[in-house]
Formats: sequence, C-alpha cells, structure tokens
Amino acid sequence: MGKVSKRDIFDEKFLNRLKRLAMVAKRLSVGLNTGVRRSRRIGDGLEFADHRDYTPGDDMRFVDWPYYARMERLLLRLFHEHSESEVAILLDVSGSMASDEQKYRFSLRAAAALAYVAMAGLDRVRIQPFAEVLSDCFQGGRSRANLPAALDFLVNVSPGSRTQLLSCVKHFVNQSNRPDTVLIVSDLLDCNDELSDSLALLRSRACDVTVMHVWTQNDASPSDVGPLGLVSAETGETMNVDATEDLLASYATAWETFITGCQRCCLSRGAIYVGSPSKLGVEKLVLNTLRRAGVLSS
Repeated sequence: MGKVSKRDIFDEKFLNRLKRLAMVAKRLSVGLNTGVRRSRRIGDGLEFADHRDYTPGDDMRFVDWPYYARMERLLLRLFHEHSESEVAILLDVSGSMASDEQKYRFSLRAAAALAYVAMAGLDRVRIQPFAEVLSDCFQGGRSRANLPAALDFLVNVSPGSRTQLLSCVKHFVNQSNRPDTVLIVSDLLDCNDELSDSLALLRSRACDVTVMHVWTQNDASPSDVGPLGLVSAETGETMNVDATEDLLASYATAWETFITGCQRCCLSRGAIYVGSPSKLGVEKLVLNTLRRAGVLSS
C-alpha cells in the first residue's frame, strides 16, 4: 500500500467525531481522574500522608507549625508523591496490517482516537509503531492541542515487513520509563507464541495491558472461490490453493480457534482483550477499549 493521505483518513467528518468522542469521554469521567496517580512513595505532592520527626537540614516549609504550637515538638509533614500517568499505544504496522487498506486505515484512526481521548483526559501519550523493529515514536503532552502533531506522525509512518512482536516489546520496555497503560493495536497475525511472552513481559513491568485485536471481514470470512494464488504479506511466500466450499468452512473453524486462542492468551497473562472488527465504528470501540483498560470510568 502506498503512502496514506492525511485528508482521506483524518477528514473533517472524522475530526468532528473525535471531538464528540472526547466530550462523551469527559462525561464518563475522563482519564485517570486528573491525569495523575497517587504513588505509595512519599514526596512533595499535595495530599497529606504522615508525620516524622524533624531533623536538621529538612525543609522548614513542611514543618507542622500548628502541632509545634500545641506540643512544642517539631514534626515534618509528609505527602504522597504524585506522577503523571502515561498511555502507550503500540501500533502494529507490519505487512499483514498494511496489505489491507481498510484494516490499516481503521488502525490509524483507532490509534488517533485513543491518543486524543487520553490526551483530553490529561494523560501523557506515546504512539509507538512496530513491525520487525520499533519505529520512531510520537510523544504528546497532556492536551488535545497535540492532536495535529499526532495525526501528522501517523500518516507518515512507514508500514511493511514482518511482525516481530516479542523483540519489539523487549526493546520498548528497555528504552524508556514504564508507562501505566499499554494499548496494543494489532491483527495479531504471525505473532504465534510471541503474544503470550510479550504480554508476560509487559505485566512483569507492572503495566496495565489491553489488546485491541483488529480484523476485517476478509480476514474472518474470505469469499473468493476457485483456484487462487496466495502471497504472504509479510514473507512474500506464495501458495496455490483451490478455495472450495469445504476449504472455506475449514478456514472459518480455524479462524474461530484463532480468536479464542487470542482471548485465552490475554486472559492467562492478565491482559484485557477487545475484539475490534473494522466494520464497527471507531468511536464505540475506542470508548469500550478505554473503559475496559481503566482509562475511563464507567
């Protein structure tokens, strides 16, 4: 597939839908409350946690002077440390995604919508494309004003090549600070056993993980009948098949097994699975995904 057009994918109609989506999300209690999470660590936040005895060299601003006036004892007020939350969107741009224009456009729109709602909820956002290796990422602050930059980034992503999920996840977790929420947008094709190991690695780093599993009607139920020459979108390998009705029925059974396997894999690794057929609306899927991921309250 050639380079995508920003105007075609992110047209005025879609941008208006994004604005409505953010408004709905806000009514549902946007983001993780205020875009910050309370840590168990003690720092200089605003929420009181405890006292400890004053020692020379402590910041006098945190002395509890009313307590000293009553008890003539110097105590230091301690506060919960707060840190901004981050949502990381791992976007599959491998050959199997890019070979289907409908699926690829849907995935770009889904990533844009996920990022927009998260930024509107005062979360920091990272969009990280991956295929055989990690591509350069987009990092946005806690503001919807970052949307144009995010859209420019998405339309300039270079798709293609094989899926190497596990090596990309290893690189992802080693190159940066731990995000609070990780959203994987992928068709999960050619991931094989790497999905389980990848989810386990993310969970071992205390990330909350949600898998947004994208597919098209052609993925789930191909309709072409007769002699076909098939070409792998990721490896270039070819295969000649006679697509009979019996073969298509067997494919349908295999597809259901594949979907069930993905669901069970996510469940076993503590990740949330969200099936995302591209025929459904982006808004509904995004709200459902963010709600189940805990980025939106119900």
